[in-house]
Amino acid sequence: MNASEQELFWCLCRFLDPDRERIAALLQAGAGTPAVLGQLLYNRMAGVGYHMLAKTRTLDLASREFRNTLRDVQLLSIEKNHSFVQCRNFVTDILEKSGAEYALLKGAYLCELYPPGCRTANDVDVLAEGKWITAIGNALQKAGFRQGYIKGDMFVPASRKEIIHRKMTRGETVPYFLEVGLPYMPYLEVDINFSLDYKNTIDTALPAFVSEANLRKIGENYYRTLSEPHFLLHLCMHLYKEATTYPWVQMGRDMNLYKFCDLYVLLMQYTLQDYKTLAVQAEKFGLLSQCCWALSAVQMLLQIEDPMLLGFLARYAPENLQNLDSVVDPVGKREFVYENSDLRQRFFAENRIALLREVQGDA
Repeated sequence: MNASEQELFWCLCRFLDPDRERIAALLQAGAGTPAVLGQLLYNRMAGVGYHMLAKTRTLDLASREFRNTLRDVQLLSIEKNHSFVQCRNFVTDILEKSGAEYALLKGAYLCELYPPGCRTANDVDVLAEGKWITAIGNALQKAGFRQGYIKGDMFVPASRKEIIHRKMTRGETVPYFLEVGLPYMPYLEVDINFSLDYKNTIDTALPAFVSEANLRKIGENYYRTLSEPHFLLHLCMHLYKEATTYPWVQMGRDMNLYKFCDLYVLLMQYTLQDYKTLAVQAEKFGLLSQCCWALSAVQMLLQIEDPMLLGFLARYAPENLQNLDSVVDPVGKREFVYENSDLRQRFFAENRIALLREVQGDA
């Protein structure tokens, strides 16, 4: 992608502070190319892209193929979210009756926080302490769920060995699936997490996060999720885990932009008091490094100039920022480093694995 294409991509993704004049100029200059369209689709930002074209009244400046593809994806996303909300509510009913302590994560809350059709979710993520895993699993199985995987659009049951191994090594269970046959959601997937990182670790943050979860009500619907700022801190942990762990880089899932935009959406609502509370909670649970890493990455990628965010990073990042360029391989017990620290250049790299250099143990 050339510089104009990259700039248009970033402009279309910053949907909370649009720059109509710049978007119009870039489209008129021919920057609305298949490359930009592909990046929007790949990063699950197509609905946001169409929302921005409509919001800035620049739809007619984009080519028919460009705008119609984005429009169709947004319409699909709206219908998919209707299915997802039904599934989220169904899971909520099951878990509330189970008596377990839990919280729903990520898309369960964010899909309705974005403008319609701008954020989708493929599964329902659940956070719970290890002591509640059996109760939650039993409740799901009673409702017809089975553990396994979707391969070739078909459900394949997991073996007992796979179930035990994943629980012991990943801090999460093998996913639970139920065939629901809803539009754009033939199967409902539920992922249960009982660790905040890629390891099956014991920490003080998770019990506190779950114990302070609360019910949120939207219209006739309700669901249990983390309170602020625990919700944001969990997103920081999740983003940090995937961006700095080798297998996610291999899969190309380390820098999907929608994950950074989730933080962008929350941060643009933050007040000075919210940032003060965030700092207190991050320090309390030893998460300030991961928090600073994630917020710094969001600021750099989307070039957010919010004074409160910049003030937070100026105060806490210098001493608490874990290297933005480091990647760890837990299985191979190796450490890597990106030799180019420009996150935007790294984002558009076709093969980020090729940008990594292994750090030798005696270096």
